[in-house]
Amino acid sequence: MNVLIVDDELYAVMGLKDAIDWNGLGVTEVFEAFNMRDAVKVFEQHRIHVMICDIEMPKGTGIELLEWANEHSPYTETIFLTAHGDFRFMQRAIQLSSFDYMMKPVEFDALENTLRKAIDAVERKADELGQVEKYKPYYELWNKKKTLLSERFWYDLLAERIVATPETARGLPAEYGIALPPDAYVLPVMVSVEDWKRELSTRDEEVMEYAIRQTAGELLIATSKGEVVQTKHGVTVAIVYVSPGENVALREGIGDRCNRYVEACNQYLNCAVSCYIGEPVELHELTKMYKALLSMEYNNLSESNRLNWLRDVNAETVVDFRLPDFAAWALLLENGKDEELIRLLKGGIAELGSDRRFGASALQAYYQGFLQMIHYLLQKKGLSAHLLSQDAGIPQPQSPPRTLEQLESWGIKLTRTVHGYLFRQDSVIHRLKAHIADHLGENITRESLAEYVHLNPAYLSRLFKKETGCSITDYLLAERMRIAKELISHSTIPISEIAQKLGYGNFSYFSKMFKKVYHANPQQIRKLTGD
Repeated sequence: MNVLIVDDELYAVMGLKDAIDWNGLGVTEVFEAFNMRDAVKVFEQHRIHVMICDIEMPKGTGIELLEWANEHSPYTETIFLTAHGDFRFMQRAIQLSSFDYMMKPVEFDALENTLRKAIDAVERKADELGQVEKYKPYYELWNKKKTLLSERFWYDLLAERIVATPETARGLPAEYGIALPPDAYVLPVMVSVEDWKRELSTRDEEVMEYAIRQTAGELLIATSKGEVVQTKHGVTVAIVYVSPGENVALREGIGDRCNRYVEACNQYLNCAVSCYIGEPVELHELTKMYKALLSMEYNNLSESNRLNWLRDVNAETVVDFRLPDFAAWALLLENGKDEELIRLLKGGIAELGSDRRFGASALQAYYQGFLQMIHYLLQKKGLSAHLLSQDAGIPQPQSPPRTLEQLESWGIKLTRTVHGYLFRQDSVIHRLKAHIADHLGENITRESLAEYVHLNPAYLSRLFKKETGCSITDYLLAERMRIAKELISHSTIPISEIAQKLGYGNFSYFSKMFKKVYHANPQQIRKLTGD
């Protein structure tokens, strides 16, 4: 088993070679390369099973190297280690089927665990290739058509294009190449994506939804048999086949699978999801069960990012409720009482969430009433809601909130944004600079700064550049490097400690940024000023 480490930083390569117990992993030899050209030479001379690769390198990026490796060494598993947080790189890595994507500085125990999984994947892949190589053309053709037939069957069944009756249900799956025993049940688990933790384009969202379905297959179907399908409603449903002998065990274990899946989506896919778990039913009852899960999701207002069991839903009907006096709320905001309004908003939403009988219709009525109140106030002040949403960053959801948590977050941001534009007394940029100066050693992002001043991140970026002449990122870098140079020149504090104080856990990256600003590395500056 051979491993190749590719990084343009010598110390990063040497650190990995020394820190990992390669013998314990069964690795025979560890090769090293410092750019794409050197890495290609290693591939041409040796069979590489696992590649650990940086992304930003001279003479070709890690993404370009992975594209080359996929073509010339398709059995190689690739693990990216990078300090680059740009989502486009992670998206491309997913598209190219990289094994994992880990941010520097990486914990060696975590990397060693990932390496072990990658090596296991290589060994499984080798076994599978050996078994099917002889009949590969026929095997691939059959599997491709079988998958398409299977997915289409479940899609059409849930869309009611295929109607399964107690009489026809036994023979239907076999017509589509599905190995569902006649006496087996099916257990549906519906996945609801409630919130993306970063802004995504339509294409980005499609890629991440694909990742969500793949992960559902690995964690929800797991060792059982089954299928993951995206329905005509755009939701992901994992259909687990349940034999009579495993009915009880699977019903008890499906909760653990769903918990692991929810945690994985939070940690690795940057999204909050909930699982709606049905009951094992016969095939002809599946569509009815699916509709019940859709209804449960629609009327779920407060229980987000968790498991929801159909068996726990009571039979009480959804009831109407009295909306708050939004006219009085408008007067509060008009008179600068934004925090008092926010307290009333939180209290009203808490009351709405305290009774499960209040369903989605109540949430939508609350949302529409609050939005109408804001529009009334803006019109009264002669302000255009449309223009403010474009220029001032008033939050406008692409679709109405689906949970009470989303409604509260949106309402608070909207209230504070409107208040800020009705009662602005101090400079946003001045406050931002003071906040940055007090938190230079922390992880400062555009989103956290926008939240601090209650503005839309994109609008804040434009405003900051207009007022200062530079971007937020460039200003943060300049301020950190200015403080760093001052401490390096006029103190005896170790340079590595200065880097840590300014939020740089990776000393090589700190040196690189310092040189980018002052065209000299930190050691050179200290040597010059020390004389």
